[in-house]
Amino acid sequence: MVLGPQDDEFSDDAKTLFFDSEWKISATSDRMGYRLEGPVIRHLDDHNIVSDGTVDGSIQVTGMGAPIVLMSDRGTSGGYPKIATVISADLGRFAQTPAGTGFRFKAVTMAEAQAEAKAFAKLLRSLPDRLRAIESIDLNIEALQDANVAGSAVSAVDAGTWHANSADTFAQY
Repeated sequence: MVLGPQDDEFSDDAKTLFFDSEWKISATSDRMGYRLEGPVIRHLDDHNIVSDGTVDGSIQVTGMGAPIVLMSDRGTSGGYPKIATVISADLGRFAQTPAGTGFRFKAVTMAEAQAEAKAFAKLLRSLPDRLRAIESIDLNIEALQDANVAGSAVSAVDAGTWHANSADTFAQY
């Protein structure tokens, strides 16, 4: 992540605590924002600022000292100070982090964030050249159609993610 735009609203001790702490995504998170569980991050003064623009990955710190990483369905503006922003090259991976998983933030410079964005764009552009046709696969369409695709990831080419007898598999639920 890169610091700012309102990292000056936090003491050096609060910023150190933010970086040195392990965080977890709360189960109460949603598409608008991922609430983070961890230590309380105190503001220098008041937590209210004049509402200003937000971007995907902005990390707002509420008046209670709880950071929230703003996601794709966020509001376009917000009134809590933003201590940092998750870089665009990492936001997709961050969005896939399951609730309860521990992680730490690492500060990078704007130049490093831009270099990561360029490297990620290059990777995306290379994907068509890296595709390979599947020669053969033993596919049980009925089992795949019965799979709980809404509850977990299912891959049509990985029989380990779906089961031939789905009635037995999901009977426990």
